[in-house]
Amino acid sequence: MKPSTRRVLNPEKLRRGLAAVALAFAGVCLLGAAGLLPTAHAQNAAKQWVVAFQQPSSLPANVDQMVAAAGGTITAKMPQIGGIAVSSSNPNFGAAITTNASVKSADVAVTTQLIDPIAESASTAGASNNGGNYSPAGPDPQPGSEPLYNQQWDKMRMNVSDTGSYAIQRGRKDVTVAILDTGADQSHPDIQPNLDTARSMSFVPSEPTIQDGNGHGTWCMSAVGAPINGIGISGVAPNVNLVSLKVLNAAGTGQFFYTDLALIYAGLQHFDVASMSLGGYIPKTGDKSQNHNGGSDHTDYILLQRSVQFARENGVLPVAALGNDNLDVSDGYTFRDYVEAPGEIAGVVGVAATGYYNQKAHYSNYGMGKTDISAPGGATRNYTGVPGSGSPPPPYFGVGRVLGAWSTTGSSTGFPDPNLGVEQCTGAANTPPCYPYAWVQGTSMATPNAAGVAALVISQYGDFTPSNKNKPHMSPTTVEQILQTTANNQPCPEPNTVVAGPGINPPTATCQGDTGYNNFFGKGIVDAVKALTAKKP
Repeated sequence: MKPSTRRVLNPEKLRRGLAAVALAFAGVCLLGAAGLLPTAHAQNAAKQWVVAFQQPSSLPANVDQMVAAAGGTITAKMPQIGGIAVSSSNPNFGAAITTNASVKSADVAVTTQLIDPIAESASTAGASNNGGNYSPAGPDPQPGSEPLYNQQWDKMRMNVSDTGSYAIQRGRKDVTVAILDTGADQSHPDIQPNLDTARSMSFVPSEPTIQDGNGHGTWCMSAVGAPINGIGISGVAPNVNLVSLKVLNAAGTGQFFYTDLALIYAGLQHFDVASMSLGGYIPKTGDKSQNHNGGSDHTDYILLQRSVQFARENGVLPVAALGNDNLDVSDGYTFRDYVEAPGEIAGVVGVAATGYYNQKAHYSNYGMGKTDISAPGGATRNYTGVPGSGSPPPPYFGVGRVLGAWSTTGSSTGFPDPNLGVEQCTGAANTPPCYPYAWVQGTSMATPNAAGVAALVISQYGDFTPSNKNKPHMSPTTVEQILQTTANNQPCPEPNTVVAGPGINPPTATCQGDTGYNNFFGKGIVDAVKALTAKKP
């Protein structure tokens, strides 16, 4: 990237970016033999810490005494990855705990947050068009039976339709996709039929139920597996089993160790896919002032790497959003000191977003070696010519955004535009009860689209013999290979530097690589039909 267009991120701004507001910790999550059990535990002006031990798969026998001696109280134990979360009012807790030889590192916990839908006005049509239409991604229109399917151009781009993947594979009930997010609307008819409430769980101590008080988690869940039931929309894999793992509160914030706990649980349960439309920028090194092992990897980074590896070793494919800041996360200058997590973590399929014309969405982060695949996430920029904005039908009322279910208990401010909400009624002649849907855009939306295709791949090729009951259905590595090798390759635009916004000095993005792999699209836009008809590696 040229110096004149490089975006230099102020460390404090980065810290506040996706990790905007520290969550007030109001409970305990202890990992016991029966699972993850939240209990009440009040905190008074205490900081939340994370500690990683040298041994990556166990905890010292005297860990409680060790933490107490350093002035802390354990709030979560993660023996599977050799980590704990601690509440402490001791400002020197990190220095005190790291004097113990069994401790690898300790740092103040980093906050994570949902990847917010972009609230972009349609008045930004003057941005660059990224060089034109790059189909061979799926065409539109394509047929679907649900009342709102004709609005789901994002599913058509992946060839998810009655004449596409639905005619081959709609997913198996014994394939489970975990959505790590703000929860799920348990009453929504495009969520409830496929929602496995028995195995769903909240890891947010202040919100012990999985009910979604935001809307984001419900949207993502519907993108993966909204059923074909004559109501609203249909998901990529409308027959799969859905599990809600709440790691973000109604405001959309949480702690990274909530994500660790959820990934561990997903591994213990042998779920098939973990979809994570959340993220934050973790410092690459810890706090040297806290005697943090000479300033090596930040503890949250260490524990997240371990939890991802644990999940994969137990058959879970982690899929995550790369973020919505139009940043090159492989840029060694801008990202010298930070890592975008979990999308950039090794072992996670990092997903970038595309718009109606198969261009990199203007907001989508990207990066050489970081973007694994891309999927439709919507984009209000470059929308000129999208049906519904002056072109022939079918009309797409979201003007470049993508449609999904919203929570009946969600925040009304969750809609990027209050005019973009819609209700779909279930009774005859559009009579109540009616349920909310919303047009949104973001890598948050691309991620469950890609995760849904992964669930179809496992449904099609996985091992479901009775003797395999307690084993992974399919190797995550094999699933990832199929996703990548069957994606529709996209070329870099010409010119390869594109304008990503308006203004005198507008933000830009530069594509590097070739049609087979580049930093904008990775291996390309996921394709459900090609993935379901591929030769298994």
